[in-house]
Amino acid sequence: MLDPERYSCSEFYIVEKAIIVVTEIAGVDRQLRIEALRRPGHSPEYSTRGYIEESFVLQQSDIAGGKYAHKPQRTRVWVEYDLPWTARDSADEAIEQALSLMQLGK
Repeated sequence: MLDPERYSCSEFYIVEKAIIVVTEIAGVDRQLRIEALRRPGHSPEYSTRGYIEESFVLQQSDIAGGKYAHKPQRTRVWVEYDLPWTARDSADEAIEQALSLMQLGK
C-alpha cells in the first residue's frame, strides 16, 4: 500500500473508483466522469472530482514551407467539471452523494 508519509507532497489522493455517466446538461446528452478520491489518514476519507468530455478542433503548430504541416483534427478531451462538495466514508457513498447533489437520482 502506498504510504503518503514517504513522499514530500502537500496533498496525496488515490483514485479509488471512477464511473462514467451520460446525462442531460442544458438539453444535450453529455458524458461525465466522476472519480472517488481517497485521502489516507483523513476523515471522512472520500471526496469526488468530476470531468466532462468536450470536443475540440486542434491545429498543430508545426509549419513547413509557410504552411501548417498537419490538418486540424477533432479530438475529445476530459475537462475538469465542478461537482458539488462531497465527503463520505466510502468511495460508493461519495459517488452516490455527488450524483444525488447533481439531482441525477430518480
